[in-house]
Amino acid sequence: MLTVVEVPQWQGSSSPTAPRLAEGAARLAAMLPAAGRHVRVETGATLAETAERVRRALPGDGFVVTVGGDCGVELEPVTAALRRHGDRLHVAWFDAHGDMNTPETSPSGAFHGMILRTLQGEGPADLLRSPTLRPGRIALAGTRALDPAEADHVRRTGIGGLDTIAPDAVVYVHVDLDVLDGITSVGYPEPGGLSADALVEAVAALAARHEIAGLGITEYAPAAPHDEEMLRRLVPELVRLCAASRPWQIERRAARAWPATHVEERGGWLLRHSPGLSRRRSNSALPLPGAAPSVPAAEAFYAARAVPTTVQVSPLEQLGELDALLAARGYASQAATLVLTATAQDVIAARPGGAGRVADRARWAELLEAVTGDTSGMETIDRIQPEAMLLARDTAGLALAVSEDGWTGLFCMATHPDHRRKGVARSVLGEAARWSWERGASRLYLQVEEDNLPARALYESQGFTLSHRYHYRLRA
Repeated sequence: MLTVVEVPQWQGSSSPTAPRLAEGAARLAAMLPAAGRHVRVETGATLAETAERVRRALPGDGFVVTVGGDCGVELEPVTAALRRHGDRLHVAWFDAHGDMNTPETSPSGAFHGMILRTLQGEGPADLLRSPTLRPGRIALAGTRALDPAEADHVRRTGIGGLDTIAPDAVVYVHVDLDVLDGITSVGYPEPGGLSADALVEAVAALAARHEIAGLGITEYAPAAPHDEEMLRRLVPELVRLCAASRPWQIERRAARAWPATHVEERGGWLLRHSPGLSRRRSNSALPLPGAAPSVPAAEAFYAARAVPTTVQVSPLEQLGELDALLAARGYASQAATLVLTATAQDVIAARPGGAGRVADRARWAELLEAVTGDTSGMETIDRIQPEAMLLARDTAGLALAVSEDGWTGLFCMATHPDHRRKGVARSVLGEAARWSWERGASRLYLQVEEDNLPARALYESQGFTLSHRYHYRLRA
């Protein structure tokens, strides 16, 4: 679920136009999707009091967009992302300014010019947080106005640009609107910034490569109608790109965790085909992020293989136009599915004494046959490249766990009919969560068809919540 946290804090700014930031926060929030949850945080008597209120307002899961207000509103959202993702978190700081002064070096004494340094552990004592952000996990973008002490800190610590973000990083995106060239509705405009299109292109590239852990948009002090018009186009697009990143990163991992025989990227699609295998996931086109998928290109791919064109419309929340286009072309909707996620810690806590066991690889086919009566998936399982393990409770139930880059996908969840309602699935889930945690993968995902109410109730009782939806569109 998308949550918009509106923080009308202006007291951290030294600009003469700072009081306008409260109105700016409200206008930014109004530009965002109405389907999400909107939380407005009232400012406190001090910045520390406001920060504490923001901390309490942040949800435990889902995608959060924080709108300010001055850049100081990012203190708690970035810290929360650090606590969730640890050292894998990188921060992409789109800002004309470095925001890396200390109380001793700041020319103005304004906190919005210290926020990024404070996140590194050097700032006002009442605003320091733990854990701290390492300089090597910061990427500056569009920065062109550094104070001398900030420039020295950047040189000493080796802070770089977007190209320094590690391939497996989770990224928090901060956008101070003064990063834009020509905008006047900010406290300290600087010439030579990014165009709106260049900003969208940079964020789209990040969202295609990384899970975006959160997004902050700050420093809008409404002054010019043309700025408002531009932001009404820009802000929803930034949110769309960033909010879609986690579903896409899950789907990308799921595609590798359950690999098709033939896979290629073409025409805005990840095209998959597995001759002789009937599973939809192995024989469907998945839209690539940020692309405009060509339906004729997908149809040509599957026509060449003499099979019906099937599209996995995922995430459904982001692909309404594509879904409507396919429906208009006669594609029928099938298999409405929910993708659920949980932390390994929550699943372990829900079933601390699970009796599932890691199965010897030589027994996987035997166990699948005993529990499900179907071993057709073994051909696919044998092709899995990421680390995989079958967790089983004797021949009563099992799940296949596939771990990659901090996530573990759970597939083939099954309980033998003679052992249902005996806690078998919970035991297997608990063992899978422990196996995942031991490999440094703190998060789990799985798919469940929307009308499978008993399975949904089980997963929700173990700490799983909704990430996104998808369904398939099939043209006979």
